[in-house]
Amino acid sequence: MRELNYKEEIFSCIQYIENNIKEKLTAEGISKKIGYSIYHFSRIFSEQMGVSLMEYVKERRLLRAAEDIMLGKRILDVAIEYGYETHSGFTKAFRKKYGFSPALIHALCIQKFLNEKGGSYYMNQDRVYENANMFLKATENYKEPKELYEHLIKSIQNNKLFEDFTVLKKAYNLACLAHKGQKRKSGEDYVTHSINVAIILAEMEADEEVIIAGLLHDIIEEKTIITLKEIEEGFSLEVANMLKDVTNFNNRYSEVIDLEAFDERAIMIKLADRLHNMRTIEFMEPQRWKQKSKETIEIFSPIAAKFNNSKLKAELDNLALKYV
Repeated sequence: MRELNYKEEIFSCIQYIENNIKEKLTAEGISKKIGYSIYHFSRIFSEQMGVSLMEYVKERRLLRAAEDIMLGKRILDVAIEYGYETHSGFTKAFRKKYGFSPALIHALCIQKFLNEKGGSYYMNQDRVYENANMFLKATENYKEPKELYEHLIKSIQNNKLFEDFTVLKKAYNLACLAHKGQKRKSGEDYVTHSINVAIILAEMEADEEVIIAGLLHDIIEEKTIITLKEIEEGFSLEVANMLKDVTNFNNRYSEVIDLEAFDERAIMIKLADRLHNMRTIEFMEPQRWKQKSKETIEIFSPIAAKFNNSKLKAELDNLALKYV
């Protein structure tokens, strides 16, 4: 069977896992359901997704369990629902994955929400994982460009990435100029997407040139007045080359997935771009939701796994699975 068909089988497998996440799942049972031997399908899944079949099942169970705990369910009840025989076994697996006990997650997130809401507790499920430090930090929608830029500066400072913001400010001003008049489906200025991508890159602890390229990543694809030559002259050949690779990402996917002959920094930008697009997918036409979600699972999640970025991969999976 060709690689394209393997992707279809793996997508069906992921849907099956999600629909039966609280059932008894084994590599043998899943493989049989999809129509392959356990050895063959386990190998293909690992090659395509960058993580073993049962490790993927474990990741999804722990994330879903975390949400249930946040919604007030008893830890022991959640542990049993997701296939753990004992409270201690679940706690051990949870702590190994996230670095803290599930007993702390409820109190931690309630405290954060109380602080943010001025004493009024409201559970926004989309922020559960982020507030528990399982996902990368996000910004609220409908922020003005200047406000988002300030958030970007704070993120860079908090992560101690660099101290001189002269070139960053230049890139921000150019991005605002390039995307002037362009709007997102949400009605926001298009440049807010570019700034959000840069913020995600800062949370990924990217270097200065990558964050600058993130601010400028859509100037070619969105057919702005700015050229790659101007980027090279105004910033550097490195930044211009990253933008070229980001623009050509889809045409060179086979090189990307093998991490060969493709600038890893450009891949980071494309991952950040996809993450922000998935965070705002509700503003796309509903008929495109499944296509984008399927693409995220088949292409971007495996790349995030190869980069060993568990927070990014977990959020991409979680967002995509809402819309498949």
